[in-house]
Amino acid sequence: MSYRRLDIPLPSPAPGVSLNLVAHQFGNRSNGRSAYLHAGLHADEHPGLLVLQHLLEQLQQLDAAGAIDGFVTIVPYANPIGMSQRLFGPIAGRFDFDNGENFNRNFRLLDERVAAHIANARDGKMTPGEWKALFADSLAQIVATSPAQVMKRELARLAIEHDIVLDLHCDTDCVPHVYASELQRQRATELAEIMGAPVALIEPRDAGGGAFDQVHSSGWGTVQAAGLLSENESGFSATIELRGQADVSDELASRDASNLLRFLSREGVLTAEVPTAADFAAGPVAVFPLDGASHVQCPVAGVIVYYKAPGDPVSAGEVIAEVVRLDGGTFNERVRILSDVDGLMIVRQLHKLVRPGQRAALLAGERPVRDRNRGSLLLDF
Repeated sequence: MSYRRLDIPLPSPAPGVSLNLVAHQFGNRSNGRSAYLHAGLHADEHPGLLVLQHLLEQLQQLDAAGAIDGFVTIVPYANPIGMSQRLFGPIAGRFDFDNGENFNRNFRLLDERVAAHIANARDGKMTPGEWKALFADSLAQIVATSPAQVMKRELARLAIEHDIVLDLHCDTDCVPHVYASELQRQRATELAEIMGAPVALIEPRDAGGGAFDQVHSSGWGTVQAAGLLSENESGFSATIELRGQADVSDELASRDASNLLRFLSREGVLTAEVPTAADFAAGPVAVFPLDGASHVQCPVAGVIVYYKAPGDPVSAGEVIAEVVRLDGGTFNERVRILSDVDGLMIVRQLHKLVRPGQRAALLAGERPVRDRNRGSLLLDF
């Protein structure tokens, strides 16, 4: 058995209150390849929390059998701050109550520090292990005081020493999909296929937002873009959207956990070969550029009625939904919502009482959407 548990204290937000991160680690960090996974960074997204419980149970069995060749770190809940933010019952753990900041935005990225090192280095030939040490040193220098700042720094420091970083999320009501860097298109597509996700959204290096997985990809991407390491030699990070908020069940979680193990096996972290579930049927993965993703807004307040479901094809100008105005001038008055892309519906709202300006749907198309700012492709909500 190679298991160990880490407890990382966070600053107390108030007298008598304690917060901590928990990490479970398996294998030997000096052997083979390594992987980091966490869930619940958006604390109102719960499918990944159950997936990681199933994954921990399976890793424990693999560890007992000596089948973990590399090193695996699992953080079963990445945001104890958000998980404690309840408003009259429901968890409202997507935004920090202190400043309104999205918990999965504004992580400190590594591209500037790495680019400066490359520019000043006489010899850019460094091993992946040496690059990891540089990344870790950069993160260690971050000055953090608030609980959220310290939490973000510690999550990034835990993850950065690993070759593979997977951040488990979900959306409101959606098909499974994967976000990853354009420099890792092939591995992102393989991950989506293994997870049974029909869509991969590929981010340009200047997508903006400072999401958690971008800490890892900003460092490795800068090295890879400089021609110092190939795609396979570089680390890989991705965000996996595990369906919708209501899709929490042992059946789905067990299958997702096994698929994650299949990906880790393919990446050389495990010696065991993980079989494909008998009822698993992987289809083709549609790959779209992130700047071709359209966040279609609700035009008015009311009850939204959808004519398209996640995964359905859409055409520009097609009616995808209508908002029924409860205070309209006529009974059952409706305002149409049109698709502005040729592609697929990825996400729609779970709760159907909507407000003006609220996202009605996320649609993915092949062509860049007009008026999208390439440097802020990840929205703040």
